[in-house]
Amino acid sequence: MDFENFYRTSQVNGTIYITTRKELDKDLKSSLEEGAGELFLTAIRQNPHCTPEKIVEVASELGEIYALRFKIDFSGQSRGYAYLQYINEALKEAALEYLPRRFSQLNIQIRVLTSNNNRELLLNRVHKSFSPWQVYQEMRKIYPFAILRVYEFRYNEFIYIFGYRNNDAAANAHQSIRNAIRRFGGRAHISWFSRKNYLSGVKVNSYCCRKLDKENIKLVPGIANNCFKF
Repeated sequence: MDFENFYRTSQVNGTIYITTRKELDKDLKSSLEEGAGELFLTAIRQNPHCTPEKIVEVASELGEIYALRFKIDFSGQSRGYAYLQYINEALKEAALEYLPRRFSQLNIQIRVLTSNNNRELLLNRVHKSFSPWQVYQEMRKIYPFAILRVYEFRYNEFIYIFGYRNNDAAANAHQSIRNAIRRFGGRAHISWFSRKNYLSGVKVNSYCCRKLDKENIKLVPGIANNCFKF
């Protein structure tokens, strides 16, 4: 396999990226960047034969790889999991059957599952001195997000659900926010938000929230609707 001509390798913090060099259609690329067809590889052992390059080499037997995100710790060792996507997202179902069998044949211990592609974080217990608009502005400085939904669960007390483009962006944001969480008060807490929760973005009707911006921010928090988004 002519690896260098097909793929490029890079590292950003705790992730090794192997991505296709192929020029893709704009719509296809956008769909893949949002996590279409994403697979979760787990139980990856620290094995000299189980490198990111080897995983891509084996996985590409089934079809062209769009991206592998291989997670490592501060010493460069595998953290035990990675994310894999094919250019043809329809290969996902075939990969769920083919890859475990193929890895086993090569004596490589990897479990292959469907990725949850969780892309939402929950910020709560923010100090009451912060208005939703101030939280919005501060969070923009920490890490960019796609959308913020705010719920007022009692007068002048809010929970904040941040949506990101994909799981990778959410994971990077999670780490950045944890490092800066104390700016929102000593009790502030950031956590992953379950896709199974009834307030998850995959379930919430987009019309439930009133859209706000700096022109009508005066409505916060004295707004009749207790759900709004930026």
